[in-house]
Amino acid sequence: MVMAGGRATRMGGVAKPLLDVCGKPVVYWVVRALWGLCRRVVVVYSKATRAVEELCRGPLGPVECIEGVGGYVEDLRLALNLASPPILVVPADTPFIDRDILELFVTRALLAPEPVVNLVDVERGAVGVTLFKDREGPWTNITMRGGYKLLDINTWQDYEEAARLCRDITGTGLV
Repeated sequence: MVMAGGRATRMGGVAKPLLDVCGKPVVYWVVRALWGLCRRVVVVYSKATRAVEELCRGPLGPVECIEGVGGYVEDLRLALNLASPPILVVPADTPFIDRDILELFVTRALLAPEPVVNLVDVERGAVGVTLFKDREGPWTNITMRGGYKLLDINTWQDYEEAARLCRDITGTGLV
């Protein structure tokens, strides 16, 4: 599940999933990281991010899109009822997240006894990536060192960091 329905209040209400990072919308990079890792990819958007629906018709590839109400908790409940666990939830504003880091997290999360497992970056804190082995219950955190791969765009300063990273890494084949 890609959570793409936030209101981005800290950024003046911009549709963060549509922000250009390295020449593509942020949500594109997140969906790309999930291709092949998940049997099904569902993008949850809202009225605040309705333009994401247009991307679902082609540029995002084989995904399903559903409209939520725009509140994270409500949209998460909706998303969790669309599939059987385990369900991997990834925010649409983590442009550099990649399949390798997600695979490592999922492997470690499946070994944890708790039914809900969150990914926490050593330097950045919680990034919004969660594995639900059940729809509810006690949770735990798995701490990883993700570096730039776990950059979560929550402010314009974060977005500027993403733009700098694009300039730094586009010649390396990482993006």
